[in-house]
Amino acid sequence: MLPPRIFYKYAPELHNGCETQVGVPVAVQLLGSDPVQMGRHGAKAVELGATQVDINFGCPAKTVNKHKGGCVLMREPELMQQITEAVRAAVPAHVPVTAKMRLGYDDRSMGVACGQALEAAGASEIVVHARSKVDGYKPPAYWEDVARVREAVNAHVIANGEIWTVADYWRCREVSGCDDVMIGRG
Repeated sequence: MLPPRIFYKYAPELHNGCETQVGVPVAVQLLGSDPVQMGRHGAKAVELGATQVDINFGCPAKTVNKHKGGCVLMREPELMQQITEAVRAAVPAHVPVTAKMRLGYDDRSMGVACGQALEAAGASEIVVHARSKVDGYKPPAYWEDVARVREAVNAHVIANGEIWTVADYWRCREVSGCDDVMIGRG
């Protein structure tokens, strides 16, 4: 179990009601593959002041994936569901549990199955990066595949990937059908 100082190191906003100095809300994001530990860490984050707990199933970093974290979990939608269920069960009902994912690991074929697993586990919001791990960050983004995930779930879906301009924003919304987008590197 990580001690509180680690939570505060990576999320100093916990000292400020989980908001930045200018009042922007901040979610605490967890990364890992052990459902029990993820649940315990979700509960600890809320105990320390988190107002939203997000689970990262989208990280493409080799080191993270080598240790069975991030996007590599998209090969196992059942485990993604177990992790999300454990966090949802450990976190009070009024605190949203959300998730970020990609469209898959080896290819873009797992997006719908993984989105459905996250929704079934209680994720209220799913950010979908419009590429697989293998795609990395190379253009293009496959916003039409984000639309497939959005159409397959009732949870709120947010599109992500390759949004650099206002024109990209509008095109992403049109193609994905998502009302909201996330900008990670823009």
